[in-house]
Amino acid sequence: MLVVIFLRALRAVPFLAASIVFAMGAQAQAVEFKTITIKVGYGPGGGYDQTSRLIARHFGRFLPGNPDIVVQNVPGGGSLKLTKMVLGSEPSDGSVIASVSEAMSYAPVLDPQNANFDPLALQWIGSLVNEPAYCLTAKSSGVDTMDKFLRSDFLIGATGKSSVTYIFAALVKNGLKAKFKIVTGFEGTADIELAMQRGEIAGMCGVSSYNISGNRDTLNLIGTFGSGTVAGKEKLIRFSDKIEDTKVREAAALIETTLQFHHPLVVPPGTPKETVEALRKGYMEMVRDPAFLADVGKLSEMTVNATSGEDISRLVPKQLKVDPNVFETARNLVK
Repeated sequence: MLVVIFLRALRAVPFLAASIVFAMGAQAQAVEFKTITIKVGYGPGGGYDQTSRLIARHFGRFLPGNPDIVVQNVPGGGSLKLTKMVLGSEPSDGSVIASVSEAMSYAPVLDPQNANFDPLALQWIGSLVNEPAYCLTAKSSGVDTMDKFLRSDFLIGATGKSSVTYIFAALVKNGLKAKFKIVTGFEGTADIELAMQRGEIAGMCGVSSYNISGNRDTLNLIGTFGSGTVAGKEKLIRFSDKIEDTKVREAAALIETTLQFHHPLVVPPGTPKETVEALRKGYMEMVRDPAFLADVGKLSEMTVNATSGEDISRLVPKQLKVDPNVFETARNLVK
């Protein structure tokens, strides 16, 4: 009798193994996207909006189900409003992806009163740009040299206090004792550029080469943040190199680390692992796609130098483990 039972059990093994393999295969194929909304934490027309619309035209081709992708603008606080939505109320089924500022990764440390959330809860899909950011002015402003930029009285435009447009302007103002004033409340860089054209403000900081394309003749590039290739290969001074205080320079370098993942996409906490992996895989396939890269070339001088979601997820915790004294200096630097 025992022999019969053993033989029956033995005959069942292949069926059991086949069932496990089938189940695993079904689970691997379970991720299928329908319509996806990319929500942008800034107003229409700016760099984050334009790159999101560019991604929306191509991303679906690299995702299971070939979903349609639409873009919705949710401006507020330099993407702080959208970041809080992602961490609190947005669906975690892959149907909503957010384009937020890379500064959200350490916003709770630099601006704890307003950014009261855990940045480690964000799930990063990938980012398009790893290049320097710039301070620039309108040629009509007359502020066309580094010395004038640091010594003249004028206005710099920014979105919210947690945004890169504010943080990098404040870094220059406080780190190099510049005289300009920072005006916040703009919905995005497109609104700031319009105010520059009207002569209401002189310039802005913390922007990528995407914001320079198409109107180079009307702009002065003053200096850079971060390392990498400068758009147009113009010789520009790196602002942090002009900071003499070692402690302040270290804090500035910390702030500049976010430029390694400029224009990132994130999804809410609780998004299933297989959904996150499918989005990350599709994203990295998209950024190598010739049709996508050709589309980028038509729109801007931006060089796609993508950072994977996995790499961003490793970099952010390292940022947050920096010596508390450095964070305190950085917090004072961007007030």
